[in-house]
Parts: sequence; C-alpha cells; structure tokens
Amino acid sequence: MRGIIEAARRRHVMQTAALPEFTHPRPEYFTSGILDQQILHDYFRAHADTASIQLVGPLAEAGLELSEPVIFVDGGARLRRGAEGIAVGDGDSFSGELDHLLDTAKDFSDLAFALSLVPEGFNEIELHGFLGGRRDHELLNLGECHHFLTRRTQSTRLRLDNTLEAFSAGHWRFHRQGLFSLVTFAPALVALSGDCRYPIPPGTTVQPVSSFGLSNEGHGEIRLEADGPVFIIRTAGEGD
Repeated sequence: MRGIIEAARRRHVMQTAALPEFTHPRPEYFTSGILDQQILHDYFRAHADTASIQLVGPLAEAGLELSEPVIFVDGGARLRRGAEGIAVGDGDSFSGELDHLLDTAKDFSDLAFALSLVPEGFNEIELHGFLGGRRDHELLNLGECHHFLTRRTQSTRLRLDNTLEAFSAGHWRFHRQGLFSLVTFAPALVALSGDCRYPIPPGTTVQPVSSFGLSNEGHGEIRLEADGPVFIIRTAGEGD
C-alpha cells in the first residue's frame, strides 16, 4: 500500500490527469491526511477482480482471516500487517500511523468516512469490529450502514461479524437455520417467503425499527424482496 502511495505522489507532480469520481457525503472528508482520489483509484483498481471488500473496526478481534482489499478503521489498524490495505480514522482509538488522519472535531464517524470510500463494483462488504461496545456507537454504525445502502446504485450486501446481514433494495436469497429478526431504518415495502415460519406478503410496509419482524424462524433458503435497505439479525447461538 505505501508503495502505491509513493507512486501516486510522484504521478501528481508529473501529470494533471482527471481524477475518477468518488461519491463522498461531505467534501471536507479530504481536508487532512495524504489519502486522495488517485491513490484510492490505484488501490481499488489493483483489486478489480473481486467484488468483495473488508472493513476492520476498533472492536475486531485478532485472528481474522483478511484478504485485500481491506480498509482498517482507526483502532482496527492494530490488526494491519505491514503495508496491507488502507488505514483511516481520527486516531482516538489508535496511536500508530494512518494513511489518512481525520480531524477529531468532525460531525461524521470514522465508519461513515470508510464506507464513503467504497466504490461501486464492490457489492459484498464484510465489516468486522463495529458491533458491541458503546450502544450509541453500535446504533449509529447501523444507521450509517443503512445510509450507505440507500446510496448504492447496484445491489449490495453487508455482513457484520457473522451476526447481521444488511441488503440494499432488490431481490435476495439467504439461508438461515434458527431465529432471526427483520429490521428496517426507514419505511420499506417488503416481501419475505421461502423456508421461514412467518412469511411477509408482497406489498407489506415495514415501519422503521418496529417489532413487526421480531423473532422469525428460518429453516432453509429464504427469499427477500424490498424497495429499501433491510437488516436481518441472527439470534446468537440459534442455528449457527
């Protein structure tokens, strides 16, 4: 990764080619640090043969099997091996070197920034170390995942710590043996069918963070259709 950074710096001195478009919620995301769009373009282009990407957060445990591309988010950078991946954050949970150091006096989270870096083309996203800890952090991490999925123009799935899956609008299939709950963070038309105890008929509006989808039970392949992001929460220890 650092070799890519140095090469990109040299190119900026030698050429002024147009940079690729990356969609970020706020332009001030890039007011500090050395990470710029050309560096991101080079890094993600080097891994264009995969649709998967991993984000590693402050609560991630040692021993994760990581493969690039990977974005280490603040305290998650303690699991970084050498120049692996990209490391970003404001340094409040990591004292080592980050590729892009954010201002601590900001009105967005490190995870919001990291998600904004993920370009279209990566539609299977694994997040490690963003659940647990402070309840406000956990809740707002899920909120940022919802906003991320709302912005996507292609079907995208997030997986968080083998506990939760989040799907963008579209048609999906997933497997579940045991209890699960279905949650939305905005009103969504949802249909659920297949091997589940409580199907949801087409055209049903699921209200945000309601108990409507609480404690369903899966026993095989389940089909999901929705016009907005949907979260499937697995009950720990049930059917795993």
